[in-house]
Amino acid sequence: MTTQVHLPKISGIYGISEVARYLSVTLPKEDGLLVDAAKLRYWIRTSASSISDPLFPTTKRLITFQDVVSMRMIAVLRAKGISLQKIRDMETWVRHTFDTEWPFAFRPMWVYRSDVFIEFERRLIAATRFGQLAMEFIREWLEEIELDMTFDTHDVANLWTPHSGIQLDPHVQFGEPCVEGTDIPTKAIWSKMKADDTTETVASVYDLDVTQVQDAIDWERHLADAAA
Repeated sequence: MTTQVHLPKISGIYGISEVARYLSVTLPKEDGLLVDAAKLRYWIRTSASSISDPLFPTTKRLITFQDVVSMRMIAVLRAKGISLQKIRDMETWVRHTFDTEWPFAFRPMWVYRSDVFIEFERRLIAATRFGQLAMEFIREWLEEIELDMTFDTHDVANLWTPHSGIQLDPHVQFGEPCVEGTDIPTKAIWSKMKADDTTETVASVYDLDVTQVQDAIDWERHLADAAA
């Protein structure tokens, strides 16, 4: 008798240390504080960011693309001066009110002073104040959070552009950073350059523009510096 094992479809799976490097080299950074693996684990442990259930048994903490997006949003909110307690309040309220697994992976959001606002049924509400209705005149003071992401028809993030010419698509190369519009991982280009190939040679091998190769090199160099 043969036992069939059904494995989950894998797309966009990341390690905490890996994500920490991505966030640490992506602006805006949390003002005056390093976004490192310890900080991400603290966010998870203190429920600032709840993460998806593991897809399969492993001793290493692995997270999904939507979890990465959520942590990116938290880093942006912290850079905007939003406290972790406010972020936790928002995470709890949005998760339960809208029955969503990723409260920080949608748009649009606005910030005013120490609060984050979202829109529901054309009404502006303070998500950091458990859905308190906001007066309409406050709209002219709001700062919309502009993110380096694209969103699907349900306004859920499905693509991240952390660096010029570089994208993370959970359905391309398991979510690895790739040259925009291609399935060429930036680490492959970085390996070629470390082997003393020229930018022009690498561009020719992968049928890319020199500018695309340089974007990949810049991104990987930032990651290498972050890991040093």
